[in-house]
Amino acid sequence: YPYGCVEQKASSSLALVLAADLGDAFALPGMTPAEMRPVAQRTLKEIETFQCDSGGFAYWPGACHTVSPYLTAYVLHVLETATDLKYTVAPGVRDRAYDYLQREMAAKEPAGNEEWWPSYTAWQAFAVKVLAEGGRPVDAHLTRLYGHRERMPVFALAYLHDAMLARGEPASDRAGDLRRRMSNAILPEGGSAHVGELADPYLLWFWNSNVRSTAIVLKHYAAQADPDADLRALVHWMMAARKDGR
Repeated sequence: YPYGCVEQKASSSLALVLAADLGDAFALPGMTPAEMRPVAQRTLKEIETFQCDSGGFAYWPGACHTVSPYLTAYVLHVLETATDLKYTVAPGVRDRAYDYLQREMAAKEPAGNEEWWPSYTAWQAFAVKVLAEGGRPVDAHLTRLYGHRERMPVFALAYLHDAMLARGEPASDRAGDLRRRMSNAILPEGGSAHVGELADPYLLWFWNSNVRSTAIVLKHYAAQADPDADLRALVHWMMAARKDGR
């Protein structure tokens, strides 16, 4: 599909680099790891053309009025994942994007409309996660966002906890508080379980749903040595939620 915006291209390359890393563990019709890697590498190279002078990423090449901090955080997440899996990203691309994201995070918090807070804290928590995993300092942002935990959707709590883990804070009281809040949001159903997410219209910009939040929380717990949730129950619900295999 040659007409995708940077979000679509980043998403397709993320799927390819992860699928290729599985090797032959799972059969994907019409695709082999050897075929996926060069396609993913070409797409990653193309993504670099969407970066603007500010360091942020625009939805379309040269359309720098569409630069978005949330979009930039997502592209950075994909580039970081690809780099960890030995793909090539041009020197300086990630550093410029991290610098841009740090500047955006330093902006004053919005005042007034309370309805904005779930979506605001959602992208901020994701950006802090990406910055922390990239080795950038985020301690002040962690403290600031933790103060807004009552207004956060569940998937943002997972992102904030990821950031704490990246900063070496797995056993603190506030990390434990976030784990408790995530656990409380998991709703058991017989042999399965899922996350009951906030039904907030502003979160639709994130394609918000119980399925998406359950996937994010499942991914978060799967990376833990001693998860606070029944992973099998979450997987069982996710499998049952598929329609036509998706």
